[in-house]
Amino acid sequence: MRIALPARFLLCGLLAGCGHVPLASLPKLSKVDIRTTDLAELRAGISLPADIRTLPGGVTMTLVALPKDGGRHERKVVLEEVRDAAELAKLPAVASPGRRFTLFRLSRADAARLGAFREEMFAGPQNSGNRGSLALGADKACRLGELSGKPIAMSGYLRTSETQDYVLLMRDFDLKEAVREVDPKVDLATAIPPCDTMPEAKLSGSPAAP
Repeated sequence: MRIALPARFLLCGLLAGCGHVPLASLPKLSKVDIRTTDLAELRAGISLPADIRTLPGGVTMTLVALPKDGGRHERKVVLEEVRDAAELAKLPAVASPGRRFTLFRLSRADAARLGAFREEMFAGPQNSGNRGSLALGADKACRLGELSGKPIAMSGYLRTSETQDYVLLMRDFDLKEAVREVDPKVDLATAIPPCDTMPEAKLSGSPAAP
């Protein structure tokens, strides 16, 4: 069983007013314009406990367009993990003991595809009243051990061509509590299976901080 883990909330504060975004981050995020931001420069980072791993293909981005005349159009793409050593070396000090940080980006092909969709939905005077939103989702993760009674704290970061640096979107957001709010019947131990039951999966994320 897989559920859409609450990593979907990572970017919701960007345009949807998510209440988990720190107040200090709002001025920088207010500069981001989904209609013009450079998609090739967009980066999303997730910090999780070291024993919780995202899996390849499990982190997605959805661009939604809401025409002024009604309706809804969206494009969803799978994000790829950033493994470039030079870029990772420039990351701010976001890792902490016992945690693992993973950085994601759009592939060139998907950045172009979303750019074309954005041009269709937001460019020109005929689209001046259209609104848009951006969301990040995760539905593939595994765990290295048993889930304890402690919170599963997630922190999220965003960098765009407007912000230039990484902006904190949420700090220590409890995934267990979020899942209970969405559906109290969900068994998190089933939703996040042991990694050793998924031998074909290549675990993602930078090494955990000591």
